[in-house]
Amino acid sequence: MPLVTPDTPETKRKRNQALWIGIALFFTLAATLYIILSNSRPDSWMVHYQGIGTGSSPRMVDLNEDGVLDVVMGAGGAENSPSDTAVLAMDGATGDLLWSASGRNQVVGSALFNDVTGDGVPDVFIGGRTAELMAINGASGEVLWRFFPYDQTVNPADSGIYNFYNPVLVPDQDQDGIEDILISNGGDYTIKAYDPDRPAGKLMVISGESGKTLTQVPMPDGKETYFSVVRVRFQEDGAEEVVFGTGGETIGGNLYRVNLEDVLKGDLSGATVLATSERKGFIAPPALVELTGDGVLDVVVNVVDGRTIAINGATNEQLWSVTLPDTEIYSSPAIGYFNGDEVPDVFTNYSIGMWPMIKRSTQRMIDGKTGNVLATDTAGAFAYASPVVADLDNDGYDEVLMNVNSLVRLDPYSYNKSHISQLTVFDFHHKTKYQVGDTLFGTNVASTPWIGDADGDGKLEVVTTTIELNGKLNDIDLPSNLRVFYLKTPYKAQKEIKWGAYMGSNYDGIFRRERRTAK
Repeated sequence: MPLVTPDTPETKRKRNQALWIGIALFFTLAATLYIILSNSRPDSWMVHYQGIGTGSSPRMVDLNEDGVLDVVMGAGGAENSPSDTAVLAMDGATGDLLWSASGRNQVVGSALFNDVTGDGVPDVFIGGRTAELMAINGASGEVLWRFFPYDQTVNPADSGIYNFYNPVLVPDQDQDGIEDILISNGGDYTIKAYDPDRPAGKLMVISGESGKTLTQVPMPDGKETYFSVVRVRFQEDGAEEVVFGTGGETIGGNLYRVNLEDVLKGDLSGATVLATSERKGFIAPPALVELTGDGVLDVVVNVVDGRTIAINGATNEQLWSVTLPDTEIYSSPAIGYFNGDEVPDVFTNYSIGMWPMIKRSTQRMIDGKTGNVLATDTAGAFAYASPVVADLDNDGYDEVLMNVNSLVRLDPYSYNKSHISQLTVFDFHHKTKYQVGDTLFGTNVASTPWIGDADGDGKLEVVTTTIELNGKLNDIDLPSNLRVFYLKTPYKAQKEIKWGAYMGSNYDGIFRRERRTAK
């Protein structure tokens, strides 16, 4: 017979004690798991907005004061149509919408941040098509001011106001204690592509507190402008200057530099011409980077006519030029240490063909010291989003990251093709090219990605976007299905990223050179 232990009071007490200990452990573990899960956040996220697209690049700032950088970008529906979601602010931790602002047209500019409300949270200045320029309370999403009335019955062009591009801060001009903004305005969409009779663009100084015009001055050559200005001190003890450009896709123009003090006075008569293009203009903002070792920043600029030019900031003379016949350039150059020497190098994405008949892209990595082309690729369909740069593998050599778009047949049993976009890394040191993250549905035409450590965990994150276009017409004026992706990568953030966004990680167009030895 089996041995049976008598059920004594002592065994009952021990059994009950063990039961309660088990119950206590269960609830302790459950509570711990709940705390962990409730305080956790997704490593990566994607949000989807139907009916709108974007031609704006994401910029990052902590709006809800949780220690994680949030995403701010322009958006909008069909060109020349109002939208309730023309500016978006998304929680960097979750992708949840923090706030949105309406617009009279597509907001294609990228945000400038400055706390004008005094609440410790940066406020947002951002512009776009047909006189759209607004200041937004960063904490609440309340529109603080609009430059032009939100009235669809009034054409801003009748008042000589066109598209606004990316603003920069300038010292307080109206003595209200708040920095003001300098911004370019130009580009009349109603004029046909090859009509040379176009209204002159202008530089404008606008009150950061009220949105009122303080100064405006037309381009010195009377040409239109699509160019986001750069405010720069070429050398540490030099005067502050402004670099700006004129011309367009089919109209020639010039690249200029002028003292900021003169701009604030409304006088461009002393502007110096740095470069000229007779057939096509200067659209994408330049990169300011020291190439010669003299302590003076130099200018690297892409011209629509297919040239990448480096200009000596001390003498205004050309250092080198790379020309690709039968191409156009609508993106900015990316700057990084690609070949291992002490001089930063240049990467540019060129569009093969002539707008609007552009289907493919080709890329060049250029030695910043000599102007020699060191690497060539032909990757992806047309895009005018710019590349970004980071040392992903921490080997001392930078890599380029950009969206590579393709039109592919996803269903082998169908003739229909779909747009896809792949975050692609160009590793020049190891002579490889590879994809980061999943293939993204849609295409990225004009939104430069952001890369950096958004949450301070020592790992790099990437923020990028896609939109959907008509597969046959490829009509970028009718974007839909905006998707915003926040991708957690395995790469460690061990080195300061200098060119991790549109116009650089500081959003100012300036690459601050490291002192390093050749490898």
